[in-house]
Amino acid sequence: MNRHDQGAARGSSREAPWQHHATQARALLSEDAPQALAHARACTQLAEQLGERALQARSALLLGQAHLAGASLAEALTALEQAVTLASPDQPALQAEAEAEMGKARLLMGDLEQARADLERARGRLPVTGDADTLRAFVLNQLAGVLYTQGAMTEALHTLEQALPLWERLGDLRGLANGLTNVGNINIDLGEYHAAAEGLARAYRIYQVDLQDLNGEAKVLLSLADMHQRQGNVDEAIRINQDALTATEHGGNLLLRATTTLNLGSNLLTAGRHAEAAPHLAEALRLSRHIGYREGELFTLDSLGTLHEQEGDVDAARTAHEAALSLALEIGHAAGELNATRQLGRLDLLAGQVDTARAHLERSLHLAEEMQAPREQAEAHQLLAEVLERTGALAEAITHLRASHRIERELFNEERDRQTRELTVRFDVQRARHEADVYRLRTEAEQQARATAEALVQERTADLERAQYEIVTRLAMAAEYRDDTTGEHTWRVGRAAASIARALGWAPERAELLGIAARLHDVGKIGIPDAVLLKRDRLTKAEFAQMQLHPLIGAQILSGSQSPLLQLAEEVALSHHERWDGGGYPRGLAGDEIPLSGRIVAVADVFDALMQVRPYKRAWSVDEALAELQAQSGQHFDPAVVAVASEALRTLSAEEEAFRASGGARRPDMPGRAWPAPPELEALLQERRLVVDVARREAAVAAARGAEGQADALTGLGDRAAFELDAHRLLMVEGQGVLVSLALEGLKDVNHQLGQVRGDLLLRTFAEAAEAEFGPRGRVYRVGGDAFAVLLPGTLPEGAAQARVAALAARVCVGDFARAQVKVGVVPFPEDAASPEALLHLGRARREDTARAAE
Repeated sequence: MNRHDQGAARGSSREAPWQHHATQARALLSEDAPQALAHARACTQLAEQLGERALQARSALLLGQAHLAGASLAEALTALEQAVTLASPDQPALQAEAEAEMGKARLLMGDLEQARADLERARGRLPVTGDADTLRAFVLNQLAGVLYTQGAMTEALHTLEQALPLWERLGDLRGLANGLTNVGNINIDLGEYHAAAEGLARAYRIYQVDLQDLNGEAKVLLSLADMHQRQGNVDEAIRINQDALTATEHGGNLLLRATTTLNLGSNLLTAGRHAEAAPHLAEALRLSRHIGYREGELFTLDSLGTLHEQEGDVDAARTAHEAALSLALEIGHAAGELNATRQLGRLDLLAGQVDTARAHLERSLHLAEEMQAPREQAEAHQLLAEVLERTGALAEAITHLRASHRIERELFNEERDRQTRELTVRFDVQRARHEADVYRLRTEAEQQARATAEALVQERTADLERAQYEIVTRLAMAAEYRDDTTGEHTWRVGRAAASIARALGWAPERAELLGIAARLHDVGKIGIPDAVLLKRDRLTKAEFAQMQLHPLIGAQILSGSQSPLLQLAEEVALSHHERWDGGGYPRGLAGDEIPLSGRIVAVADVFDALMQVRPYKRAWSVDEALAELQAQSGQHFDPAVVAVASEALRTLSAEEEAFRASGGARRPDMPGRAWPAPPELEALLQERRLVVDVARREAAVAAARGAEGQADALTGLGDRAAFELDAHRLLMVEGQGVLVSLALEGLKDVNHQLGQVRGDLLLRTFAEAAEAEFGPRGRVYRVGGDAFAVLLPGTLPEGAAQARVAALAARVCVGDFARAQVKVGVVPFPEDAASPEALLHLGRARREDTARAAE
């Protein structure tokens, strides 16, 4: 029973009918909004008949809440304002509750500033004591909604975290489930999907099992669908949203139904299922306007604009985005204004309206910076670069392009670091679960057969070992695959370190542990920029100083764990670049100050590096590498370690050579391996390598699809920015390819003698012919006025490019265009050039060389 209802219950018996309807109205608010509204209206009539102002105020509050539950926002606001007016000075809690509900209504209507004012006023009326915790939690939840909509996500999350313990203490399951759902939504926006999934799963259990609330279930399903959508699982998002829509059909909440219909339509649009998306979006727009849900109307207009554009109706798309912008400005919706200005700027750019495009995009960039939205900032910079390039402001265009690339790199690094942290957390979680299993099973052993329980303990321990091995492998390869695509270096270093440790007299288990920990010696390279880590030339002094940070970064990544394995790995990561004579880094330790684990791994690491081919050196022989270790004994390396390492390393090298000679039939095991099933684990390692290879290729393909949006407006080919992105990906993923540089000579003459229209036709004809000749194997780009480029993976037989170009010229240089000529230059990479800029520069030079040779 609500405190207002308790006050009424203490009144005379003539108020009993009012009390009955009030109780029913409150009970039905979340389950049957129409019935709740009928009871609230009955309360209003009875209060007027009784002529009691206090009851009239309570009735107005109930009526407002019932209208709000039924998504009649304007009617709700009118009733709630009346409740505040009717409340007497001795009813501050009622006034606060009404103002809080007003804030919720205005939030849904998109009036953010007034909503925040209502909610702050309500919070100011609440007493400090715990009696007001229910309402306090409600106010905090709504305030978080306002902050979230204004783009202040961190502040919104902090506000919600103040409300969660209040609901817990009150035992308010509905409030708790709602709060957990909102926390999940914010974590989704912040990219913290693991935390979001945990909170949403808990909320769903409360709604489904404890409350049996279909509307609540639908809200959680909406959030889960959104998470899948953002992770690229569009089909799963569609399935979940369809389940949510079914739930809203029985829940009776029009606001929720409008939101679900919008989300389903947007998912279908993303999947390219336009015919299915259109009716859902139309229904979402109708429902949003019917109930005054301005934010829903805004989002629906945005999706409709995208739908119209994809169907080729650019005018309708522009109309929808202009309506969205007008609505966003009207209700002060920063995120909506950001998206609408970006979309309009992009449409202006496609239409060649560079001045209006620049104005829209500069506003979009300003909003993205204010909201601290890096992805949107990167896109705005990219589009502005294209606009400025068209106006000839190349210096400004380059500045924006560099800013876009910098932000994209920062986003990539943030995601990589987040994944690394998650792997480290998973390691400790696996260990904690293992310890819990062992404790439980040993307790059972006292009641059951000890032998059976111990066997299960052994099984759980083996499971833990396999999980640890997999996670260590993933962490090692996260660093290794940035500068060593063979995936073998850390395996060999670990194997050598374990063998040396055994030769020094370490216990087999301890040596085995070092062999695994050594695989993480370079995990800190995750934090070194690609420009430094992958540089082919000699590092500058500043770059080398940056490279010297990787032991500290690695130790920081691995620090704080309770696992003996990760503790040893932290020690190795921090100390493996120290030198026996004190000249190493990062701490300049000398002699026995350096942990023995680090001294062992230093020898194993340098030996393997000497034995491998590098861009700047050949592979050394075993004798040469061992001689170098001996020469550095007492300077770089611990003499005692070098003294026992020679025999161990020579033996391992012989085993590795035998493995290669056998065609890879039998990989030598790590000495002293304690794992229960080595072949099984080696299969897992190989699987992880394949997963990384596939992931890298898929990422390149996905990014290439994104680059398809960077198209030349005249020819439809990829533009200069798309070429640079694809060339970088081809260099990183394929590792080998060919640039065919093309120039269409005679374009200026055609423009001068026949007109710009014929010149544009020549360019489009050339683009189509180039696509036909080279498209099946690679991708064609327009990188300048009359300059084109073709990227082909792998190698190209001698003369093949010239033959293709001859066929291309035969198709284009005829009729009015007979005086046009095609120049060609071929650049294989990375042997001749190792960056997109170098490829284009050398391609131009070779075009001219080829043309001069032909004269």
